[in-house]
Amino acid sequence: MSQQKVDRYKEEKKNRAKTIKKAKIKKFCIIFVVALAIGAAIGIPLGRWIYNYQQTHQDKEDIFISSHDYEDWFNKYWVDNYADLYTGSELATEDASEAGADTTEAASGEKASEAKTEAASKAVTEAATEKATEKSSTASATEAVTEAPAE
Repeated sequence: MSQQKVDRYKEEKKNRAKTIKKAKIKKFCIIFVVALAIGAAIGIPLGRWIYNYQQTHQDKEDIFISSHDYEDWFNKYWVDNYADLYTGSELATEDASEAGADTTEAASGEKASEAKTEAASKAVTEAATEKATEKSSTASATEAVTEAPAE
């Protein structure tokens, strides 16, 4: 019987590397399958919940406007709030809205812009007239001063 034990031990020692390698592969496969099962048990319900949450809240968060609508809104907002800071004076659009209030309410977009342009040109013309009057009065005063010492 002891000879049988010695033979078994020799055979076991001879195949020990293969046995250890098979044990490591079996252990790895068991750990992989258990991790896969745990991941599926947690991941599938969590993934479904996230997907459903995104689908229900996506409609509330995504509101799109066209670039033209945004540009119109921004231009109006800028003119109403900040344009006077950069131009140093009131804009002619305010004069146009006062002068042509009936026209802008009844007219289409083109007529409204024409009324604004007309009011702006009136304002520029008035400013130019004031400057010309001021120059002519300064010029006549200068001529009077230069003529007086000559006499």
